[in-house]
Amino acid sequence: MIEWMQKHKKYLVITIWVSTIAFIAAGMIGWGQYNFSISGDNVAKVGQVKITAQELAQEYRRLYEAYASSIPDFDAEQAKAIGLEHIALNFLINQALIRNFALDLGLRTQDSEIINEITHNEVFQNNGHFDENLYKRILQDNHYRPSEFETNIANALLMQKITALLPNTITPLELQSISAGFKLQDRLEIAILDGKHLKPQISDTQLKEFWEKNQAKYQKPAQYKIESIFVSAASQTSTPAEIQNQYAQNKSLYLNDSGELETFQAAQEKAKQDLQMQKAQAQALKEYIDLKKGNSKNTQTQSLLSTADTFSPQIMQALQQAKVNDTLKPEAYKDGYITIKLIAKQPQEPKSFAEAKSEALSELETIEKNKLLKIQAQNTLSTFKGKDIGFISPSFKGKIAGLDTKESLELIGKIFTDNQKANFAIINGKAVLYKVIDQNFKNKPEENVASLMLSTAENLKTYYLDQTLIDLLKKKYTIKRY
Repeated sequence: MIEWMQKHKKYLVITIWVSTIAFIAAGMIGWGQYNFSISGDNVAKVGQVKITAQELAQEYRRLYEAYASSIPDFDAEQAKAIGLEHIALNFLINQALIRNFALDLGLRTQDSEIINEITHNEVFQNNGHFDENLYKRILQDNHYRPSEFETNIANALLMQKITALLPNTITPLELQSISAGFKLQDRLEIAILDGKHLKPQISDTQLKEFWEKNQAKYQKPAQYKIESIFVSAASQTSTPAEIQNQYAQNKSLYLNDSGELETFQAAQEKAKQDLQMQKAQAQALKEYIDLKKGNSKNTQTQSLLSTADTFSPQIMQALQQAKVNDTLKPEAYKDGYITIKLIAKQPQEPKSFAEAKSEALSELETIEKNKLLKIQAQNTLSTFKGKDIGFISPSFKGKIAGLDTKESLELIGKIFTDNQKANFAIINGKAVLYKVIDQNFKNKPEENVASLMLSTAENLKTYYLDQTLIDLLKKKYTIKRY
């Protein structure tokens, strides 16, 4: 947490502010429908700082969006399984610990600072000047009290002040210690045993037993017959005034990589695209109603397998869960929205032994070959004489003789995570025996790695400072969870 705050000191307030705006929009798009297991206005108290249910809901949503953007098909069930609510609460507790510390140090946020932060934000401005009516209307439209919003800004400013007191420098010795890992290189001797000559004997009985144990792997894909209608965003018209209004009403969407608000000129094309997508979605919702009632005329009918990549994984998953005659709500597709109705469905079913025989045989042969390769490698490891391929570093990107690029990278990854001087790796039907015959710290990292070494050192130091400070503050302040 401190690490992120230190890196984004300049934009900490605006980032939390944008997060707040995103949260208060929850009522319009259904974000606020999550029911926490904790009841009451407050979910925890840390020292003199109370954590509200609203703050927990906001942090939960932020984390949920982060997971959903990086994990395909992430849903509420998975969030529950990993304890996302508790992760969110723990983050807020750590934040509250730091706020307590800031208050004990005598740090405070003045009303004038809060006013300055809000009045200088472009979202609440008209023609470059703060518009109080616009400010109140935006908050009112989103069912958010000004006092709550201003409290969020005050907390953000307080967190910004505490980060200014934390060390953010690396000593030469610290940088040297961290950099050693980037400069490490091993001199290797390798030998490759190719498994092509190995011909494991597999009887029909063995093959059938293997198939019986793994029948779930060998399935005929489900088949769908669908009726769909597509609404292209490019077909939606928009006036310059509409584009200007889209930008003015949604400025928090148009931030550059540094977290600063872009000018209208810089964001104009994106604002236009966003507006067209909104109009396409609105039109698609109308088509959805017609398609659901059977009144849609401009539809396309097609059949596809569940393994097809015609649509996104989200759409394919929805088809898998849908019943015949269900109509899926519009989903983003290419440069617009598509609405799909499931006309017929043939679920996946296991392949017979005859249908799966060749597939099962190929898999079983690979398994048996690897077993034979492993035995051969183990018997040869202590006495093998390989080829000296020189020094190799973890950042090696070339090819090792006898291996392709992907196989070479897999071997390097194995070697530099192995604590044994000599070992072997089974890679793509080959047993690669290797031995470290020398080692030094003379590898010269690429120029761009220098900044990586520095950031790695900073991140590690900040992480340990963060953990140490949080552990200390947990002993200092009482934590009550309701």
